[in-house]
Amino acid sequence: MNSNTAVRNLGIGLTVMGFLSLLGYALYNFLTIESSLILKMSIGAIVAGIGLVLLILIKEKMSVEDKETERRY
Repeated sequence: MNSNTAVRNLGIGLTVMGFLSLLGYALYNFLTIESSLILKMSIGAIVAGIGLVLLILIKEKMSVEDKETERRY
């Protein structure tokens, strides 16, 4: 593993950790504030739907092979 790969992996790891901690903080605040149950359920359904669509798209993108031929210049 060269240094570029290590730095890239470190950057990806820091980004994911920051995103997950921010998401956890937002989820904690969302669940602890007083609001109507309908609001909480609707926002939860929207977030779950977006997350599900993103996971499906990522899965499809990873399973499809690249059909473009290698170009030589």
